[in-house]
Amino acid sequence: MQWDPYTKSCIDKMEMVQWCPVYITHYEVEKLLHTVKNTAPGYDSLPSWIFHNCSYELAESVAHIYNYSIHSGIVPRPWCTATVTPVPKVPCPASLKDCRPIAVTPVLSRIAEKFIVSNFIRPAIPYDVVIDQFAFKPTGSTTCALVCLQHHVTRLLESNAYVRCLSVDFSKAFDTIDHVVLLSKLKR
Repeated sequence: MQWDPYTKSCIDKMEMVQWCPVYITHYEVEKLLHTVKNTAPGYDSLPSWIFHNCSYELAESVAHIYNYSIHSGIVPRPWCTATVTPVPKVPCPASLKDCRPIAVTPVLSRIAEKFIVSNFIRPAIPYDVVIDQFAFKPTGSTTCALVCLQHHVTRLLESNAYVRCLSVDFSKAFDTIDHVVLLSKLKR
C-alpha cells in the first residue's frame, strides 16, 4: 500500500496495474532519467543534470507522478507551460512573423512524452503508413530522404528514358493556415 497525496487515500500498486493497463515502473523511469541529455531547462528551471545525476534517487517519486497523471488523465499544470524563444527565420527579422517560436517544456514532461510516444503511439501506427516518412522518426533524416529519392529515380531510369520530379516547398504552409478552421476540420 502506498499513500496517495492527491486522493488522500492508500493505493495498492497491484490495484493500480489492474485498473489501468499503463503502469510505469520506477526501473523504467530511472533508465529514462539517466539517459537525459544536457538540454535547456523548461519553465520550472530544473536543470537536466539533476535528473541525470540523481536518476536512482528520483525514479520512484517521478514514476508515481507519471502513473498518477496517466491514470487520472490530468497533466500537471507546469508541464503545460513552456518557455518560448523567438528564433529568426530570416537574417534580419522585421516582425514576429519572421521568427519561429521554439517552445521548451520542462524536462519531466519531455521524458513522459518520450515514454508515451515510444511505447504506445509509435507501435500503434502501422509500418506501411509511415514507410515513406522521414521526419520525426529516430531513423529519419534529410540524408535518408535524399538516398530514398535517388534510389527511386535510379530504379525508374532502368526502364524509362527520363523521370520527372516535382518538388514542393511547404516551409511556410502552416504560417498561412487559419488555426480556427484547421481545428474545426480536425474535430470533424
